Amino acid sequence: MTVATLQKKQKEMHEKIYNHAFNKGLIKQKPFLEPIYDGVADIPAYLNSSPKIMWILKEPYNEFTANGNPKGGGWYFTEHFKNQDVWKDLEMWKLMIQINFAIRNNLKWRELDFIADNPEMAEELKKTAYINLSKMPGPTVSSDEHLWECYNNWKEIILEQIKLYSPNIIIFGYTFKFLKEDLKITDKPIATVSGNWNSDAYKKDGIIFIDAYHPSRKGGENGSHDYVTSIVNAVRKLL
Repeated sequence: MTVATLQKKQKEMHEKIYNHAFNKGLIKQKPFLEPIYDGVADIPAYLNSSPKIMWILKEPYNEFTANGNPKGGGWYFTEHFKNQDVWKDLEMWKLMIQINFAIRNNLKWRELDFIADNPEMAEELKKTAYINLSKMPGPTVSSDEHLWECYNNWKEIILEQIKLYSPNIIIFGYTFKFLKEDLKITDKPIATVSGNWNSDAYKKDGIIFIDAYHPSRKGGENGSHDYVTSIVNAVRKLL
């Protein structure tokens, strides 16, 4: 797919997300509530990356009302990744950068803690496809029941996004169970990396699927090391 084609199709996908939310009655004015658009920040870099990596996480959040209900949206999550210091905002961004960079450059954990001194590492999120189960602002903590509702509401668009971006590797941040049946993955994992943060690796139709914990669950420095290493090693077993 050419850069121009994917740019056009991503714009159309964002319009589809808005229309879906509008038709479902999810868009509100008081309090203001609109989708937060996911996808790829730097499409030329994504298409030139090898392997192409997609993360599927839970749901974004923006602001909250006085009663604690989600509000906000109407912006593009991918724009957030154009800030080279985004990895300083949340530990999970740093972990995702480290994982992607390690996979693409065959590196080990001890070589991954220098993002501030390595602008190339900070570019990782820009050339990654980032997809959420829900496209609407949500709570900071989500129950499985709520996430199943989100997935059932958005699954046609999510499956279309996977097809559109055609990744080589999909890393699921505690979201694999929601998509497993629709992706028709029925076999047992080909490989499992055991430890504090287990990761299961599957492969179907040339795509590597990694069933992992959410990157916000890290448990300190040792936990971060175990989390990054488990996913990277799981991918390498199938490359």
